[in-house]
Amino acid sequence: VPGSPGYEAVVSTQSTGGVEEDEDEEEERRDVAEVIKLHKEKQAKLAEQMLNMTQNLKQVSLVARDIISEDTKNLSGIQDTVEKNSSKLTKETRQLEQYNKTSGKCWVWSLLFLVMVIFIVMVIFIRLFPRKR
Repeated sequence: VPGSPGYEAVVSTQSTGGVEEDEDEEEERRDVAEVIKLHKEKQAKLAEQMLNMTQNLKQVSLVARDIISEDTKNLSGIQDTVEKNSSKLTKETRQLEQYNKTSGKCWVWSLLFLVMVIFIVMVIFIRLFPRKR
C-alpha cells in the first residue's frame, strides 16, 4: 500500500536495483566498446604491417628480377665465349695432330738415316783397320 513503511522499502530496493543494472549495462557497453576499439587498433596495425611486408616483398622481388636478368645476360655472354674457345680448341687440336703425325715421320727418317750412316762408317772403319792375325 502506498504510504506504508514496507511499500517504500520495496520501491527503494527496486529503484536501486534498476540503477545498478543500468550502471552494469553501461559498464559492459564501455567494456565492449573498448574491446572493439582495441581489436580495430590491432587490425589497423596488422594491416599496416602486412602492407609494409608486401612492399618489402615487392622490392626484393624486383631486385631479384634485376639480378637474375643480369646473370642471364652474363651467362649468354659466357656461353658465346665458351663456344668460341671450343672451336679454337678444336682447331688447335687438329693442328697438333697434324704436327704430331709429321714430326713422328721426320724422327723416324732421321733415326733411319743415322743408323745407315753409322753402319757405313763401321764398314769403312773395318775395311781401313782390318784385324791383325
